[in-house]
Amino acid sequence: MLDVRLLKCFAMVAEELHFGRAAERLYMTQPPLSQNIRKLEAELGVPLLLRNTRSVRLTAAGEELKRRIAILEREMDATRQAVARVHRGEQGHLSIGITPSAAYSAFSSCLYAFRQAYPEVVVEVAEMNSSDMPDALRRGSLDMALMRPAFADADLQPERMLAEPLVLAVRRDHPLVSKHPRGVPLAEALRCPLIGYSRRSSRYFSHILQALSQRAGVVPQVVQESMIPTVLALVEAGIAAAIVPANLSRARFDTLTYLPLSDCEGVEAELLLARAPAQENRAVDNFLSLMRHWGEQGATPLRG
Repeated sequence: MLDVRLLKCFAMVAEELHFGRAAERLYMTQPPLSQNIRKLEAELGVPLLLRNTRSVRLTAAGEELKRRIAILEREMDATRQAVARVHRGEQGHLSIGITPSAAYSAFSSCLYAFRQAYPEVVVEVAEMNSSDMPDALRRGSLDMALMRPAFADADLQPERMLAEPLVLAVRRDHPLVSKHPRGVPLAEALRCPLIGYSRRSSRYFSHILQALSQRAGVVPQVVQESMIPTVLALVEAGIAAAIVPANLSRARFDTLTYLPLSDCEGVEAELLLARAPAQENRAVDNFLSLMRHWGEQGATPLRG
């Protein structure tokens, strides 16, 4: 590899075509500058300068080296800038895992805002079950994940991003729509035929349904178990109603109605942001900062 110090000396002489002025700009005396040029010529095996007592000119090889040094300087500047952008999280790669129900939150709006603010960060989003996310984070295949609380271990630095109420999803022609347009008592909702949640693939929502059942003192009439988003397809098919997080009201709103539930204050569906342990991807910090900012504004993403 060529000595950068020698190249710097040559570049200054090539610009000034005068050893005295070049030495002055390099804060050195003329004899060591001349020695450095001779070292570079010896290393390359070609003459770079034609010099006499009155002038200094570049050889053809010197002209080519001057051109290539200019290219190298531009590349070095670009490299420094790129490294700094990656360090600040303004460039690079961000891999995000989201639980299926998070896709119905304002996550997409937040992601859009992030991409507008950081267009040089390549974002990949993978939908997966919350139970699979911790291993993916620890392996490093995910940088961050939006997951349900039951799976957010302490080493993943979980932070709550959303706590949303629960609603009853029914077809628009369901009798409860006209009977309780402003909200259904929890006990009455649990006595309806319901789509429940699989304890294996949707453990978090299965636990929520159990908590609601205990609060109301009513055993829910579960006719079938599934998971989000298939639950909504079963409701739309008229098989039964379902208790779902409020953000799902964005889906199938042309055929479904989402009725508020009364008597279940304090029971909410939470969504946490977790990150890969010991990771230093600043893009995660920038994404998290953006979500916090939007939350502080009261409104949009990740507030339900």
